[in-house]
Amino acid sequence: MNDLKEKLKKTFEIKKTKTKVLVAVGIIGILLILLSEISFGGSGKKETEVASTDYASYVKELDEKLSDIISSIDGVGNCKVMITLKNTTESVYAKNTENSQNDSSSSQNSEYVIYDGGNGDSPILLKENFPEIEGVAIVCSGGDNTVIREKVVQCVSSLFNISSSRISVSKLNPEKTGK
Repeated sequence: MNDLKEKLKKTFEIKKTKTKVLVAVGIIGILLILLSEISFGGSGKKETEVASTDYASYVKELDEKLSDIISSIDGVGNCKVMITLKNTTESVYAKNTENSQNDSSSSQNSEYVIYDGGNGDSPILLKENFPEIEGVAIVCSGGDNTVIREKVVQCVSSLFNISSSRISVSKLNPEKTGK
């Protein structure tokens, strides 16, 4: 009988401990959710300002990386690069779409899925498509050499998956290099 009492007591203590752990995990979860909703401020930028800054930094980064790669090709020498893009970054947001049909017509109603992010309602961003490269202009010291020009065109074409007709390679004016 004592054995049974001890077993029941241990089982009750284990259940009590499990309940305490579950309650603690639940409280921690609720606190994390509440903390994620708090806005700590400090950004002060509007979405359009951030987007234009991101776009400008994206273009600048592309120019710099391409310039580094091209100047690494043997015989290219100093180079300057300009990349033109077809459009800006495209954002794709979540939508709820409702289709209705009757005998004579059909209609479609869609609206963005909105969530309250603490700073007001915002649509849910599914993905962002970076802009396509429309053309590349490269001016380099070795731009007058046909072999170098072909290497540069092939490099840029394979990097950005654009045709060679969208890539221009020219010789750099020695007066513009500062030498």
